[in-house]
Amino acid sequence: MIPIKIKKAIENSNLRDVIDQKRYGENWNSYTRTVFDKIAKKINAEITAKVIQRRFLVDDLLLLGQEELENILFKNRLRNTTEFIKYLKGLNGHNTHHWISGKTLQGYWNGGNAKDKKLNVLLTFMDVDINYWDEWKLPADSIESDTSAVTGTVSHNILLKSHYLGFYYRYYQKTDGNAVLIKTPLVIYCDGRDRVKVKTKTLGHAYRSSSISLRSGALYIDCENVNWDEKESHVYNVGLETDPELLSGVSITLNKRGRALGIKNLLMKQNVPFDYENTPVLEIPFEQVADLADTRILNFFKQGNDNLINTPFMHSFEDL
Repeated sequence: MIPIKIKKAIENSNLRDVIDQKRYGENWNSYTRTVFDKIAKKINAEITAKVIQRRFLVDDLLLLGQEELENILFKNRLRNTTEFIKYLKGLNGHNTHHWISGKTLQGYWNGGNAKDKKLNVLLTFMDVDINYWDEWKLPADSIESDTSAVTGTVSHNILLKSHYLGFYYRYYQKTDGNAVLIKTPLVIYCDGRDRVKVKTKTLGHAYRSSSISLRSGALYIDCENVNWDEKESHVYNVGLETDPELLSGVSITLNKRGRALGIKNLLMKQNVPFDYENTPVLEIPFEQVADLADTRILNFFKQGNDNLINTPFMHSFEDL
């Protein structure tokens, strides 16, 4: 959820001027999409003006991700951030750049999770000094429940910390169906507030966990794309094993056509920590000669005919 400190500051900002409170009241949770669209338009206009004066917000990718920026440049036929700033200068209050949407804002005021860069957008709108952003992002007047609170027992969180923290390589077949294996880093760690978290990558994307728990002999991880509104869920078989070398499971996501896709995964725990940020995602063709561990995992995937489970669209028995 959006930190209460940011939420209250937004509610008491000059955004109140765009809301007909006699008609809609003062409870932001009950506002319609139309109201939040007006709020978003005001925020976007002011953010655009601020970015023109503080281009480091774009250069340092504080308000958007690298791929998002590249897509914006491509869509508007711009070559670099200098041309992007010139493009912003040519916009007006009625046709401003889209930093945040009314739909996104409405979601925040109805229990939705906020992406880090979207929080940066709101903090920029409120002119919060960048040195205090991390402080504003912490829930100031409430203690966020950890995974154990969701499952109703402290033992799950203790087990995660005792047996599953560490560095892993994650393997799965390339989602386009080609005979290529993806090898990517995954880390299970404790953050600054002693909560168990997960981070991993795919080709061109980074993911962070929104929740992780142990239930019914399985490790459940829900991840969110750092830059895009995209989610991915993982389930790994654990059973009664407390010191696994390998974990097998599946991840569930959408393919490029918007169809649900189940992907077989293997996690291989590493005895030696590695530099996650500088560890690349590798593509390993099925026929490539690899080291012993990778070769054994390659053979496992080569022998499987259920590495990818595609689900077609169907809306009637005729489709079936």
